[in-house]
Amino acid sequence: MIDYFTSEPMKYWSMPSTMSSSARRLKLEQMAESGEYLFGLKTDGNWSRAIITNERCALQTRGISKTTGTYGEIQEKVLFWNEVCKAFPYGTTVILGEIYREGDIDKDIGSVLRCLPPKALARQKDNPLRWRIFDVLCIDGKDLMNIPFEERIGYIPEVVSRIHSNLVEGVSYFPMDENFFENMGTIFANGGEGAVCYKRSALYEPGKRGPHSWDSVKVKQEISSDIDCFIISTVPCERNYYGMDVPHWQFWENVRTGEKLYGNYFGEYQQGKTLIPVTKNYYYNWPASIMVGVYNNEGEIVELCKVAGLTEDFKTELRDHFEEWYMCPVSINGMMVSTARENISIRHPVLKSIRKEDIDVHDCTLEKIMGA
Repeated sequence: MIDYFTSEPMKYWSMPSTMSSSARRLKLEQMAESGEYLFGLKTDGNWSRAIITNERCALQTRGISKTTGTYGEIQEKVLFWNEVCKAFPYGTTVILGEIYREGDIDKDIGSVLRCLPPKALARQKDNPLRWRIFDVLCIDGKDLMNIPFEERIGYIPEVVSRIHSNLVEGVSYFPMDENFFENMGTIFANGGEGAVCYKRSALYEPGKRGPHSWDSVKVKQEISSDIDCFIISTVPCERNYYGMDVPHWQFWENVRTGEKLYGNYFGEYQQGKTLIPVTKNYYYNWPASIMVGVYNNEGEIVELCKVAGLTEDFKTELRDHFEEWYMCPVSINGMMVSTARENISIRHPVLKSIRKEDIDVHDCTLEKIMGA
Protein backbone atom coordinates (compact mmCIF):
# COMPACT_ATOMS: atom_id res chain seq x y z
CA MET A 1 0.00 0.00 0.00
CA ILE A 2 1.26 3.46 -0.85
CA ASP A 3 2.58 5.71 1.94
CA TYR A 4 0.75 8.92 1.12
CA PHE A 5 2.87 10.94 3.55
CA THR A 6 6.11 10.25 1.67
CA SER A 7 4.90 9.74 -1.91
CA GLU A 8 6.26 12.26 -4.40
CA PRO A 9 3.55 14.51 -5.88
CA MET A 10 2.70 14.13 -9.53
CA LYS A 11 4.17 16.88 -11.65
CA TYR A 12 2.10 18.91 -14.08
CA TRP A 13 3.27 19.41 -17.64
CA SER A 14 4.29 22.88 -18.77
CA MET A 15 4.88 23.66 -22.40
CA PRO A 16 8.61 23.84 -23.24
CA SER A 17 10.06 27.34 -23.24
CA THR A 18 11.58 26.57 -26.65
CA MET A 19 8.11 26.01 -28.13
CA SER A 20 7.00 29.01 -30.21
CA SER A 21 3.76 30.83 -29.45
CA SER A 22 2.21 29.59 -32.69
CA ALA A 23 3.17 25.98 -31.90
CA ARG A 24 1.66 26.30 -28.42
CA ARG A 25 -1.52 27.73 -29.85
CA LEU A 26 -1.75 24.90 -32.40
CA LYS A 27 -1.27 22.27 -29.69
CA LEU A 28 -4.01 23.82 -27.53
CA GLU A 29 -6.32 23.95 -30.55
CA GLN A 30 -5.71 20.25 -31.17
CA MET A 31 -6.45 19.48 -27.53
CA ALA A 32 -9.69 21.48 -27.69
CA GLU A 33 -10.80 19.76 -30.90
CA SER A 34 -10.15 16.29 -29.47
CA GLY A 35 -12.90 16.56 -26.84
CA GLU A 36 -10.62 14.62 -24.47
CA TYR A 37 -9.82 17.47 -22.06
CA LEU A 38 -11.32 19.46 -19.21
CA PHE A 39 -9.94 22.70 -17.79
CA GLY A 40 -10.19 24.53 -14.47
CA LEU A 41 -9.07 27.90 -13.14
CA LYS A 42 -5.44 28.03 -11.94
CA THR A 43 -5.17 29.85 -8.62
CA ASP A 44 -2.04 31.88 -7.89
CA GLY A 45 -1.15 30.17 -4.64
CA ASN A 46 0.72 27.30 -3.02
CA TRP A 47 0.11 23.62 -3.79
CA SER A 48 -0.89 21.50 -0.78
CA ARG A 49 -1.85 17.92 0.06
CA ALA A 50 -4.17 17.03 2.93
CA ILE A 51 -3.78 13.52 4.35
CA ILE A 52 -6.24 12.40 7.01
CA THR A 53 -5.85 8.99 8.65
CA ASN A 54 -6.94 7.53 11.97
CA GLU A 55 -3.37 7.88 13.26
CA ARG A 56 -2.21 11.18 11.79
CA CYS A 57 -3.43 14.25 9.90
CA ALA A 58 -1.18 16.58 7.90
CA LEU A 59 -1.40 19.39 5.38
CA GLN A 60 1.77 19.11 3.34
CA THR A 61 3.62 21.41 0.97
CA ARG A 62 5.26 20.29 -2.26
CA GLY A 63 8.69 21.37 -1.01
CA ILE A 64 11.02 19.45 1.27
CA SER A 65 11.50 20.91 4.77
CA LYS A 66 15.08 21.92 5.56
CA THR A 67 14.45 20.93 9.18
CA THR A 68 12.95 17.47 8.76
CA GLY A 69 14.10 16.41 5.29
CA THR A 70 10.49 15.44 4.49
CA TYR A 71 7.53 17.33 3.05
CA GLY A 72 6.76 20.47 5.02
CA GLU A 73 3.62 20.54 7.17
CA ILE A 74 1.48 23.66 7.53
CA GLN A 75 -1.73 22.46 9.19
CA GLU A 76 -1.12 24.65 12.24
CA LYS A 77 -0.84 27.74 10.03
CA VAL A 78 -4.31 27.75 8.43
CA LEU A 79 -7.73 28.42 9.91
CA PHE A 80 -9.71 25.71 8.12
CA TRP A 81 -7.79 22.63 9.26
CA ASN A 82 -10.01 21.51 12.14
CA GLU A 83 -13.00 21.33 9.81
CA VAL A 84 -10.99 19.26 7.32
CA CYS A 85 -9.90 16.71 9.94
CA LYS A 86 -13.37 16.34 11.47
CA ALA A 87 -14.99 15.72 8.07
CA PHE A 88 -13.27 12.38 7.36
CA PRO A 89 -13.37 9.97 10.33
CA TYR A 90 -14.03 6.81 8.30
CA GLY A 91 -10.63 6.03 6.79
CA THR A 92 -7.74 7.50 4.86
CA THR A 93 -8.60 10.57 2.78
CA VAL A 94 -6.15 12.46 0.53
CA ILE A 95 -7.08 15.79 -1.04
CA LEU A 96 -5.09 18.14 -3.29
CA GLY A 97 -5.69 21.88 -3.20
CA GLU A 98 -4.22 25.33 -3.66
CA ILE A 99 -3.81 27.68 -0.72
CA TYR A 100 -4.46 31.23 -1.85
CA ARG A 101 -5.66 34.64 -0.76
CA GLU A 102 -7.46 37.28 -2.77
CA GLY A 103 -5.08 39.97 -3.98
CA ASP A 104 -1.92 37.97 -3.23
CA ILE A 105 0.47 36.04 -5.45
CA ASP A 106 2.25 32.79 -4.65
CA LYS A 107 5.27 34.37 -2.97
CA ASP A 108 2.97 36.31 -0.62
CA ILE A 109 1.31 33.06 0.42
CA GLY A 110 4.71 31.48 0.91
CA SER A 111 5.85 34.31 3.16
CA VAL A 112 2.88 33.65 5.46
CA LEU A 113 3.35 29.88 5.52
CA ARG A 114 7.06 30.18 6.33
CA CYS A 115 6.21 31.96 9.60
CA LEU A 116 5.82 30.12 12.89
CA PRO A 117 2.17 29.20 13.53
CA PRO A 118 1.26 32.11 15.89
CA LYS A 119 2.61 34.72 13.48
CA ALA A 120 1.14 32.97 10.42
CA LEU A 121 -2.32 33.01 12.03
CA ALA A 122 -1.93 36.63 13.16
CA ARG A 123 -1.18 37.65 9.56
CA GLN A 124 -4.56 36.22 8.54
CA LYS A 125 -6.63 38.24 11.02
CA ASP A 126 -8.34 40.40 8.40
CA ASN A 127 -7.81 38.31 5.27
CA PRO A 128 -7.49 34.55 5.93
CA LEU A 129 -5.87 32.04 3.63
CA ARG A 130 -8.36 29.99 1.64
CA TRP A 131 -8.19 26.49 0.16
CA ARG A 132 -9.35 25.56 -3.32
CA ILE A 133 -9.61 21.79 -3.86
CA PHE A 134 -8.74 20.52 -7.34
CA ASP A 135 -8.36 16.73 -6.98
CA VAL A 136 -9.24 13.86 -4.64
CA LEU A 137 -6.86 10.88 -4.48
CA CYS A 138 -8.46 8.84 -1.72
CA ILE A 139 -11.69 9.12 0.30
CA ASP A 140 -12.80 7.12 3.33
CA GLY A 141 -10.15 4.49 2.59
CA LYS A 142 -11.06 4.16 -1.10
CA ASP A 143 -8.01 4.75 -3.34
CA LEU A 144 -8.93 6.82 -6.40
CA MET A 145 -5.54 7.18 -8.09
CA ASN A 146 -6.22 4.39 -10.56
CA ILE A 147 -9.48 5.83 -11.82
CA PRO A 148 -9.73 8.54 -14.53
CA PHE A 149 -9.40 12.20 -13.59
CA GLU A 150 -12.97 12.88 -14.74
CA GLU A 151 -14.27 10.41 -12.15
CA ARG A 152 -11.97 11.62 -9.35
CA ILE A 153 -13.14 15.21 -9.58
CA GLY A 154 -16.72 13.99 -9.20
CA TYR A 155 -15.89 13.62 -5.49
CA ILE A 156 -14.96 17.30 -5.05
CA PRO A 157 -18.51 18.58 -4.29
CA GLU A 158 -18.95 15.89 -1.60
CA VAL A 159 -15.57 16.74 -0.04
CA VAL A 160 -16.32 20.47 0.06
CA SER A 161 -19.77 19.83 1.50
CA ARG A 162 -18.42 17.60 4.25
CA ILE A 163 -15.74 20.09 5.27
CA HIS A 164 -18.40 22.80 5.42
CA SER A 165 -16.10 25.82 5.80
CA ASN A 166 -16.45 29.19 4.11
CA LEU A 167 -12.68 29.11 3.58
CA VAL A 168 -12.81 25.93 1.47
CA GLU A 169 -14.15 25.61 -2.07
CA GLY A 170 -13.77 23.34 -5.05
CA VAL A 171 -12.45 24.00 -8.53
CA SER A 172 -15.10 23.84 -11.24
CA TYR A 173 -14.09 22.06 -14.45
CA PHE A 174 -15.40 22.72 -17.95
CA PRO A 175 -15.04 20.97 -21.31
CA MET A 176 -12.10 22.22 -23.33
CA ASP A 177 -13.87 22.99 -26.60
CA GLU A 178 -14.12 25.64 -29.33
CA ASN A 179 -14.84 28.29 -26.67
CA PHE A 180 -11.60 27.61 -24.78
CA PHE A 181 -9.63 30.63 -26.02
CA GLU A 182 -12.57 32.95 -25.38
CA ASN A 183 -12.80 31.54 -21.85
CA MET A 184 -9.07 32.06 -21.32
CA GLY A 185 -9.40 35.66 -22.45
CA THR A 186 -12.08 36.19 -19.81
CA ILE A 187 -9.87 34.59 -17.13
CA PHE A 188 -6.93 36.85 -17.99
CA ALA A 189 -9.15 39.95 -18.23
CA ASN A 190 -10.37 39.24 -14.71
CA GLY A 191 -6.82 39.01 -13.38
CA GLY A 192 -6.66 35.20 -13.28
CA GLU A 193 -3.33 33.40 -13.51
CA GLY A 194 -4.50 30.90 -16.10
CA ALA A 195 -5.89 27.37 -16.27
CA VAL A 196 -4.85 23.76 -15.99
CA CYS A 197 -6.08 21.38 -18.70
CA TYR A 198 -6.48 17.71 -17.82
CA LYS A 199 -7.07 14.71 -20.02
CA ARG A 200 -10.34 13.17 -18.90
CA SER A 201 -8.83 9.67 -18.77
CA ALA A 202 -5.61 10.66 -16.92
CA LEU A 203 -4.62 8.59 -13.90
CA TYR A 204 -2.65 9.97 -10.96
CA GLU A 205 0.87 8.56 -10.82
CA PRO A 206 3.13 9.94 -8.05
CA GLY A 207 6.41 11.46 -9.17
CA LYS A 208 5.63 11.52 -12.89
CA ARG A 209 4.35 14.14 -15.29
CA GLY A 210 0.90 13.13 -16.26
CA PRO A 211 1.88 10.15 -16.14
CA HIS A 212 2.11 10.95 -19.89
CA SER A 213 3.06 14.17 -21.67
CA TRP A 214 0.04 16.40 -22.27
CA ASP A 215 -2.13 14.56 -19.71
CA SER A 216 -2.11 17.80 -17.71
CA VAL A 217 -0.98 21.14 -19.09
CA LYS A 218 -0.67 24.53 -17.42
CA VAL A 219 -1.79 27.44 -19.59
CA LYS A 220 -0.65 30.88 -18.44
CA GLN A 221 -0.65 34.33 -19.92
CA GLU A 222 2.51 35.02 -21.86
CA ILE A 223 4.22 38.36 -22.31
CA SER A 224 3.81 39.31 -25.95
CA SER A 225 7.47 40.24 -26.48
CA ASP A 226 10.83 39.67 -24.82
CA ILE A 227 11.92 42.08 -22.09
CA ASP A 228 15.29 43.83 -22.15
CA CYS A 229 17.02 44.13 -18.79
CA PHE A 230 20.51 43.76 -17.35
CA ILE A 231 22.36 41.62 -14.80
CA ILE A 232 22.68 43.27 -11.39
CA SER A 233 24.04 40.43 -9.29
CA THR A 234 24.18 36.70 -8.81
CA VAL A 235 22.01 34.96 -6.24
CA PRO A 236 23.84 32.52 -3.92
CA CYS A 237 22.84 28.89 -4.03
CA GLU A 238 21.57 26.70 -1.22
CA ARG A 239 24.22 24.60 0.51
CA ASN A 240 22.29 21.59 1.78
CA TYR A 241 20.58 19.12 -0.54
CA TYR A 242 17.10 18.21 0.72
CA GLY A 243 15.88 16.14 -2.22
CA MET A 244 14.58 12.60 -2.15
CA ASP A 245 17.57 11.07 -3.99
CA VAL A 246 20.09 11.12 -1.12
CA PRO A 247 20.93 7.36 -1.38
CA HIS A 248 22.23 7.95 -4.92
CA TRP A 249 23.54 11.51 -4.49
CA GLN A 250 27.07 12.32 -5.72
CA PHE A 251 27.83 15.70 -4.12
CA TRP A 252 28.98 15.77 -0.47
CA GLU A 253 30.92 17.85 2.01
CA ASN A 254 32.89 16.92 5.11
CA VAL A 255 31.52 19.47 7.57
CA ARG A 256 34.53 19.08 9.85
CA THR A 257 37.22 19.74 7.23
CA GLY A 258 35.19 21.61 4.59
CA GLU A 259 36.41 19.18 1.92
CA LYS A 260 34.00 18.60 -0.94
CA LEU A 261 33.64 15.02 -2.06
CA TYR A 262 32.25 13.50 -5.27
CA GLY A 263 30.87 9.98 -5.26
CA ASN A 264 28.50 7.74 -3.36
CA TYR A 265 29.06 8.45 0.34
CA PHE A 266 25.58 7.54 1.51
CA GLY A 267 26.83 4.54 3.47
CA GLU A 268 29.28 6.66 5.47
CA TYR A 269 26.58 9.29 5.93
CA GLN A 270 24.29 6.66 7.45
CA GLN A 271 27.09 5.58 9.79
CA GLY A 272 27.09 9.06 11.32
CA LYS A 273 30.28 10.38 9.77
CA THR A 274 30.61 14.15 9.42
CA LEU A 275 29.29 14.23 5.85
CA ILE A 276 26.29 16.04 4.41
CA PRO A 277 24.78 16.00 0.92
CA VAL A 278 25.14 19.37 -0.80
CA THR A 279 23.60 20.87 -3.91
CA LYS A 280 25.39 20.61 -7.22
CA ASN A 281 25.51 24.40 -7.41
CA TYR A 282 27.24 24.55 -4.02
CA TYR A 283 29.70 21.82 -4.97
CA TYR A 284 30.84 23.82 -8.00
CA ASN A 285 30.45 27.25 -6.36
CA TRP A 286 27.84 28.16 -8.96
CA PRO A 287 25.20 30.84 -8.40
CA ALA A 288 21.59 29.70 -8.20
CA SER A 289 20.31 32.48 -10.43
CA ILE A 290 20.87 36.05 -11.56
CA MET A 291 19.06 39.16 -10.40
CA VAL A 292 18.11 41.39 -13.31
CA GLY A 293 16.94 44.98 -13.31
CA VAL A 294 16.05 48.02 -15.39
CA TYR A 295 16.24 51.79 -15.13
CA ASN A 296 13.18 53.73 -13.95
CA ASN A 297 12.27 57.25 -15.12
CA GLU A 298 14.58 58.77 -12.51
CA GLY A 299 17.56 56.80 -13.80
CA GLU A 300 17.57 54.55 -10.75
CA ILE A 301 18.13 50.80 -11.02
CA VAL A 302 15.01 48.82 -10.15
CA GLU A 303 15.22 45.11 -9.35
CA LEU A 304 12.97 43.11 -11.66
CA CYS A 305 13.25 39.41 -10.81
CA LYS A 306 15.53 36.45 -10.25
CA VAL A 307 16.16 34.32 -13.33
CA ALA A 308 17.11 30.68 -12.76
CA GLY A 309 17.46 27.79 -15.18
CA LEU A 310 20.92 28.94 -16.31
CA THR A 311 23.21 26.63 -18.23
CA GLU A 312 26.18 25.16 -16.41
CA ASP A 313 28.56 26.93 -18.80
CA PHE A 314 26.96 30.29 -18.04
CA LYS A 315 27.03 29.66 -14.28
CA THR A 316 30.74 28.87 -14.59
CA GLU A 317 31.28 32.15 -16.46
CA LEU A 318 29.41 34.07 -13.77
CA ARG A 319 31.46 32.38 -11.07
CA ASP A 320 34.83 33.03 -12.66
CA HIS A 321 34.32 36.33 -14.50
CA PHE A 322 31.33 38.13 -12.99
CA GLU A 323 32.93 41.55 -13.60
CA GLU A 324 32.52 40.91 -17.34
CA TRP A 325 28.80 40.18 -16.93
CA TYR A 326 27.82 42.90 -14.47
CA MET A 327 25.31 45.27 -16.16
CA CYS A 328 25.27 43.03 -19.22
CA PRO A 329 22.00 43.41 -21.19
CA VAL A 330 19.90 40.26 -21.55
CA SER A 331 16.44 39.40 -22.84
CA ILE A 332 13.98 37.44 -20.74
CA ASN A 333 10.41 36.31 -21.12
CA GLY A 334 7.80 35.09 -18.70
CA MET A 335 4.15 34.55 -18.03
CA MET A 336 3.05 38.03 -17.02
CA VAL A 337 4.09 41.32 -15.49
CA SER A 338 2.98 41.34 -11.86
CA THR A 339 2.38 44.60 -10.04
CA ALA A 340 0.98 43.05 -6.84
CA ARG A 341 1.60 45.18 -3.75
CA GLU A 342 3.24 47.83 -5.95
CA ASN A 343 6.21 45.57 -6.71
CA ILE A 344 7.10 45.10 -10.37
CA SER A 345 8.11 41.57 -11.21
CA ILE A 346 8.09 39.12 -14.12
CA ARG A 347 6.35 35.86 -13.29
CA HIS A 348 8.18 32.63 -14.16
CA PRO A 349 11.04 34.36 -16.02
CA VAL A 350 13.19 32.55 -18.58
CA LEU A 351 16.50 33.77 -20.00
CA LYS A 352 16.08 34.08 -23.77
CA SER A 353 19.33 35.64 -25.00
CA ILE A 354 22.48 37.57 -24.11
CA ARG A 355 22.43 41.03 -25.68
CA LYS A 356 25.93 42.09 -24.70
CA GLU A 357 26.83 43.41 -28.16
CA ASP A 358 23.58 44.69 -29.67
CA ILE A 359 21.82 46.84 -27.07
CA ASP A 360 22.88 49.63 -24.73
CA VAL A 361 22.22 49.11 -21.05
CA HIS A 362 20.31 52.43 -20.91
CA ASP A 363 17.74 51.00 -23.33
CA CYS A 364 16.63 48.60 -20.59
CA THR A 365 13.88 50.63 -18.98
CA LEU A 366 10.84 50.11 -16.82
CA GLU A 367 8.84 52.34 -19.15
CA LYS A 368 9.32 49.88 -22.03
CA ILE A 369 8.06 47.00 -19.86
CA MET A 370 4.96 48.77 -18.62
CA GLY A 371 4.14 49.78 -22.16
CA ALA A 372 4.58 46.24 -23.46
